[in-house]
Amino acid sequence: MAAFAGCGAMDFAYGQGSVFTGFTTLSDLDIVIIRSESEPPPPGRRPVERLSEPGSAPTQFHDLTFGLDKMRVSGWEVDVVHYTRTRFDSWCTLVKAGDGWQEEEWPQPLHTAAGFVHGTLLVDGERVGHAIRESIRTPPPQLITKSTAALEQQLPTYRDALLDCADRGDEWLFHQLAAQLVKQIYITWFALEGHYLPFPKRLRQWIQHLGLNEQGARLERRIWETVSLYERRLAIVRFADYVLASNAANSAV
Repeated sequence: MAAFAGCGAMDFAYGQGSVFTGFTTLSDLDIVIIRSESEPPPPGRRPVERLSEPGSAPTQFHDLTFGLDKMRVSGWEVDVVHYTRTRFDSWCTLVKAGDGWQEEEWPQPLHTAAGFVHGTLLVDGERVGHAIRESIRTPPPQLITKSTAALEQQLPTYRDALLDCADRGDEWLFHQLAAQLVKQIYITWFALEGHYLPFPKRLRQWIQHLGLNEQGARLERRIWETVSLYERRLAIVRFADYVLASNAANSAV
């Protein structure tokens, strides 16, 4: 990290993903650097060539708000992402308002919040990162309210559309629609359990790691254990009904 600190002002840096969470030692190291400069340091100032193993071929990307360095260092595949503080703060603002998941974009602000909250601060001399993380550590009530309302509104339409797909044998369309609905269920379920939905890689390990309710976990697993479209549709609807019932029970307390 010292090498990257030398190429521009660094507010803080953190590690995220499967290795830093302890899920595996066989994945890439994902490191995120947040900088207060107007744009990330240009590729030529970032020490990729110096850090990369001899004979490896590092790759760099760059625009006004984003930089990426992919390299091999001491046997590890390492991805170092550079974001401006302005962009990172805008994601945090969205998440605090219960947003950052409605539109398809990369990175998804909600996933960014999850990676940051569950990540490991690597550089944070002024404790800026710590203060931001504390401010978004748990999902705000607005996220539960908005995601639950969206699920309640969308479920009847998806329920009918998935049945129509099953009747016609439209497997591809079924799974396109199902993916949209299941994502919405996951967002609401994780929020109700006190967590942001992480990026879906190793999602089953995340469910176990975060200790999500076992009844919900069984219903979630059932979706992927089914074979026919009719069975999968029923499993998805039951999972959605469980999540909505959980929200109603929490609201009544």
